[in-house]
Amino acid sequence: MDKLLTKKIRTAILFIVLAELISIFAYFLPSLGKISFFAIALAVLILTLTKLEYGIWILLTELIIGSKGYLFYFENSGIIISIRIAIWLIVMAVWLGKLLAKTAKEKKLPKFEISKKNNYFYYFIILFLFIAWGAVNGLLRHNNFSDLFFDLNGWFYFALIFPIGEVVKEKKDIYNLGEIFLASTVWLSFKTFFVLFAFSHDLFGSTLELYKWIRNTGVGEITQIQGGFYRVFFQSQIFVLIGFFIFLFFMAESIKNKNKKNLYLQFSFVSIFLAVILLSFSRSFWVGLAAGLFTCFLIILKTSGLKITLKTFLFLPLALMISAILIFIAVKFPYPRPLGGFDTAALFSDRVSQTDEAAISSRWQLLPPLREAIREDFISGKGFGASITYESKDPRVLESSADGQYTTYAFEWGWLDIWLKLGFFGLISYIVLMGKIIYDGLKIKESLSFGLAVGLLVLAAVSFFSPYTNHPLGIGYLIIAGIIISLSRKDYSLD
Repeated sequence: MDKLLTKKIRTAILFIVLAELISIFAYFLPSLGKISFFAIALAVLILTLTKLEYGIWILLTELIIGSKGYLFYFENSGIIISIRIAIWLIVMAVWLGKLLAKTAKEKKLPKFEISKKNNYFYYFIILFLFIAWGAVNGLLRHNNFSDLFFDLNGWFYFALIFPIGEVVKEKKDIYNLGEIFLASTVWLSFKTFFVLFAFSHDLFGSTLELYKWIRNTGVGEITQIQGGFYRVFFQSQIFVLIGFFIFLFFMAESIKNKNKKNLYLQFSFVSIFLAVILLSFSRSFWVGLAAGLFTCFLIILKTSGLKITLKTFLFLPLALMISAILIFIAVKFPYPRPLGGFDTAALFSDRVSQTDEAAISSRWQLLPPLREAIREDFISGKGFGASITYESKDPRVLESSADGQYTTYAFEWGWLDIWLKLGFFGLISYIVLMGKIIYDGLKIKESLSFGLAVGLLVLAAVSFFSPYTNHPLGIGYLIIAGIIISLSRKDYSLD
């Protein structure tokens, strides 16, 4: 923790900014979009062939900053391939190719070394069997094949347990992951503030195009809430929320060790990340924040005592104040002229108490038919591609359906979605896998493992209301947390 902003991190941020700029230009020049897609794919292929870990680092960086994965994409005859899918295919193909080449050379069946290194390998395998069952079940029930494929598509991300497990083997590899995580979350934070500043000041009169780019790439949502204040929500901000808790545990460690230099830097990240979580105006994130803070309090109290716990949590009101100041500066910076005023207290209180918003109303409208569908096939589930029709209040749905009837296979209720697609025992296998990693992370009694474990708890809490545990964002984090905690178990002789 002595060198949080290393040369590698600065270089990574530079390349991330370059990629974002190219993505913006590609939006205005579609031909550049196709060229940049293939150029990036080719560069990833060359780098991955050179060293598998290079491909893994790029893949994880894209995962953290890319939300839905469409910063770059190739479209032809209605078929769209995202850069996330392209990078996943490249990494998996190179890993598998090297595995087969090694097998041919040694003339014996391949051995997955990860099975010896990862305590959770067989937990993952059991979950894979239920994922396979979800696909077979969907086919047997004649679920729409297109829905089945795109529903199953995100779950393929679990296959990355093999190449990532082969690459992340030592402490230096964990440190590399930390640098990627920090570079990506710092950029996400800056991007959140920049977008807020741009919209609250109508920067260069280009906010409409900026909005279209953000929506077109699936990065997030921008919504005017009050006066010159805008909600800036990126799905990838889940990693900022997780980062908040990781740095909170590092703060407790620095307070305990009386390391003021690290403490001030860690506190800076806690404050910035908290501001981003507030700006997201995501009630799911706020539920995760509350659950995570309660858990952190109990963990620090048990491991470090009341004095360290109180000192750590006394920093939070100050962090909240700094967050509010950062948000105020972004919205009210005098040049160019800001658009209008807003009532800070009303902004957040209205958001917490609001129940008539189209999105939340539609979510609750979905719940009864979703529960009924689960009840019909409680044990076996309905397989991938299973769809439900419900009445939506979403204005985009009402444009095409006067009565608001909407049929979809993708549901906001993450855990219930898993139950419907994988069945009861598939859901249990997922919960057991996650629970085992969390339990071991807490057992290690080390700041990073504490942070990763609480991050998983937060992810589980958020997924009650939003689809993260069945999305590459949540799946990717689960894999990384499992691998790091498994390696830490060996370091702390817990095996």
